[in-house]
Amino acid sequence: MLVLSACNNNVDDMLEDYNGGFNVGHLTVTDSDTKEYTLEPDDSGYDQKKLLFDDYTVFNIGTLNLAAPESCRSFKWTLTDPSAENPDEAITVKFFDGTRTSERVTKDYVVYMPESGLESEHTYKLTLSVTGKSGGKYSDSCLIFIVKYYVNY
Repeated sequence: MLVLSACNNNVDDMLEDYNGGFNVGHLTVTDSDTKEYTLEPDDSGYDQKKLLFDDYTVFNIGTLNLAAPESCRSFKWTLTDPSAENPDEAITVKFFDGTRTSERVTKDYVVYMPESGLESEHTYKLTLSVTGKSGGKYSDSCLIFIVKYYVNY
C-alpha cells in the first residue's frame, strides 16, 4: 500500500513512487553489460496489470498523483464508486488545475483531496485505459482509499 500526502512528500517524490510500479525489464547489450529499462505498452513482455498498483491510500488533506505511460498513444482515466447504485457511472472530480470533469485530459492524474469533491472515509475505483504506440489496448484498475488525517497530541 502506498501512502501519498501533500504534507510530507513533494510531487516529484510521489510520481517517483508511483512510477516504481511500472514494468521493468532487462536488455542485454553485450555478454557483460545488462541495462535496465522500463517496458511501455506494446513492448514485448508488457503486463497491463502493472499500469497501476492494486490500491492507493491518500489522506483527505493530501494529493493523489498518478501518470499514464509516457509512450501511450491515447489514454482515459475513469473514477467510479463501487458502492453507488450504478457502480459503473463515472464520477465528476475537481482536479488540481481546477478542471471539473469525469475524464482526465492530461496523462497526469493529480487530485487535491480537500477540493476534489470526493468523500473522506470512502473507497473509489480508478481505471486507466491506454492505447499503446502500436495500437494495442490495455487497462488496469485500482482502489483509492481516502482516509481522514488525524493528529494525536
